[in-house]
This record gives sequence, C-alpha cells and structure tokens, in this order.
Amino acid sequence: MPKTASLESPEDVLNLSKRYLQNAREMLKRAGVDEDVEAYEDVKYVSSASGIAYLAALEAIRALLMEKRGWDASEVEKRTREIGRLRQVLKGLPLGKDIDRLLKLLRDVYNILHLGGYYRRLQSKKAIDDGFEKVEKIIRIVEKHVSRP
Repeated sequence: MPKTASLESPEDVLNLSKRYLQNAREMLKRAGVDEDVEAYEDVKYVSSASGIAYLAALEAIRALLMEKRGWDASEVEKRTREIGRLRQVLKGLPLGKDIDRLLKLLRDVYNILHLGGYYRRLQSKKAIDDGFEKVEKIIRIVEKHVSRP
C-alpha cells in the first residue's frame, strides 16, 4: 500500500496500525537503555514512541469498528473522540470473550503509553515494553475479526 493511499477499508487501516507500531519500535531504539536502573535514557524518544504506539492501538480499533459497525473512518472518529465513548462503543461489539480482553488491553495501553509514556515521562523499560506488547495483542485480536479479501 502506498503511503498516500486512502484509508477506506478496515484492512488498510489495520496495515497503518502495524506501520505505526513498527515506527514506534524504531523510535524507542533511539532512547537508549540504562541497564543499571532498567530505564530508557532519553525521555524525548520514549514520549514520541509511546504516543505513536498508542496511535497504533487506536488505528487497530478503528479498523475493527469499520469492519463490525460498517462506519467509515470519519464516522469512527466522530463517535469515539474520547476514551470513555470509545470503550462504550467497543462494549457493544459481538466479539465473544475477545471483547473483555480488548477492553483490558486498551485500558492498560491508555494508562501505560498514553498517560505514562507520552504525558508523564515514564521511562521504566519494563513498563514501556509491556505497553508495546499489549498493543501487539490488540492488533492480533483485531486481525482475527477483520476480514481479508
């Protein structure tokens, strides 16, 4: 998919999510690690990487809502601007027990990466790495529910 392609299909949006996560990983590598305290060293790169990884999670969820609700990207944006509204919309999706997992993962990613890493200068390697793993899990859950052509 070209970088300028429109994001009209859930598959395109899911691919964008994966690109965001890859970019976040590359950014996090630049932060360096202080092994003595098990923390990333450069808060600028941790903050940027955390923000990008959080966006990866949101894009994956956008793809899921496009697939399951039939909304286009702008409709998803309009209906889910706040995290509380997003959680409410997700609760109504017919995903079986994946919905509970997805909601817990989203809560953790929001707290660890969005609030902690992006806003509050969290540099704990263990915490940030855990947040990234949870984004991967969100993407894997969404992949199960987004159809492939």
